[in-house]
Amino acid sequence: MTVATKRRPKAASIEIPHEDLADALRAVAPAIPGKTGKPILANVLIADGVVSATDLELRIDVAIEQVTPAVLLPHARLQAILGTARGDAVELTPGDTSCVVEVGSGRWTLPTESPLEFPADAGGDATPICRLPADQFCRAVRGTVFATDNDSTRYALGGVLIEVDAEGDASFVGTDGRRLAKVEVEIDQAVDASQTLLPARAIAAMARLAEGREDAVQLERRGNEVVFTCGPVTVTSRTTEGKFPRWRDVFPERDVKPSLVHAGALLAATRSAAIVTTETSKGVTYAFTSQGLHLTARSSETGESSVTCDVVEFGAAAVTQLDPHFVIDWLRTLDPAATVEVEVADGETACVLRCEESSCVIMPLAKDA
Repeated sequence: MTVATKRRPKAASIEIPHEDLADALRAVAPAIPGKTGKPILANVLIADGVVSATDLELRIDVAIEQVTPAVLLPHARLQAILGTARGDAVELTPGDTSCVVEVGSGRWTLPTESPLEFPADAGGDATPICRLPADQFCRAVRGTVFATDNDSTRYALGGVLIEVDAEGDASFVGTDGRRLAKVEVEIDQAVDASQTLLPARAIAAMARLAEGREDAVQLERRGNEVVFTCGPVTVTSRTTEGKFPRWRDVFPERDVKPSLVHAGALLAATRSAAIVTTETSKGVTYAFTSQGLHLTARSSETGESSVTCDVVEFGAAAVTQLDPHFVIDWLRTLDPAATVEVEVADGETACVLRCEESSCVIMPLAKDA
């Protein structure tokens, strides 16, 4: 006698293009914590056509075309599978406690947790901060984020300030107290004046995700969070709390004619002069004369350097000593062919560098530095 058995219905499978899922996993990677007391945060949530990751401070969501049921998978293992397997599509078959991943001729069974345990996006009404082209946003972040300081306790210097004025212009500002970098951009949206301070890590991640895209970047404020949207990518970050310095007061008001120098030439000369600097003798002396710009450095341990840099136009005679790494950090964000204005009054007051919408203020070092 034959006994009929009731077969368990096969779970519905999800098929996602390999390239789409691989791109999404790379995009959400900055929101995967390295170490955490909550193991569930090492996972990515794939649900309703969105791949999501969060470390509770930063959340990244990437839209994919496929409408999918919810499944929670370990980011590192899933990314490793897609990095080694060959196939045009990834087939996911979720079960109660595991998920089968099939790519090409490969098949893996990964343990899973309940998608309901994954932190949900808080949602809510948002107020626009500004909208601007992705390339301008990336340029503004690149030109300021290097000057931040996560270790500061006096001011909130671990973030980039986005200040929007009533005329429709936005200033991105970063400072560590010894230097200040600013980039001005025009926005294409009528918004109220505002100040928003974003963690350097979060805004740097936003810029990486916007790099090379033709979409506009939209920034919105939602309570103590900022929501960044660019094409299929949405990044949600908590704002940085604390007081930001009165940055406009840092720019000195003085009547000093600047010298004009090509960014690439000044960068090369600074790097060359800095070769002999050390942690205890870190200063490079910049001497502006009618014969050119002369850079010198000296260390009892590593020797001396003397480099001459051609100037496009001589401004005023002056000598100052600067940390070359501060100069290099700013110059690296510019087109080497661009012309830089270098304004130096003396060795006691700030040096101001300007190039189109980008500018940097660097405080001089003590003469024995």
